[in-house]
Amino acid sequence: MYQTMEGNARPHRTAQCFSEGSQDSTPATQAELLRALQSVSDNIMRLAGKLHADRDATDDDADAIIQQNALAEQLIGRLLAMPASQT
Repeated sequence: MYQTMEGNARPHRTAQCFSEGSQDSTPATQAELLRALQSVSDNIMRLAGKLHADRDATDDDADAIIQQNALAEQLIGRLLAMPASQT
């Protein structure tokens, strides 16, 4: 179900956590990375819906989609780089 409330377009805490700490030395588990990827995907869909439905959408919203897309690509790269023993 599509929700149009403005607050729904804000990034989830999980996505922010991985965007801030994705370069640290502690490797994330596959489950953590998949959970973060799902959160980022949800953010992208919400922001895209907001841009499509709201005439007052700003450039910040478009920039947020670009940032979330970059984070998604980074998470996918980390998942693909995991050794088979960790998956």
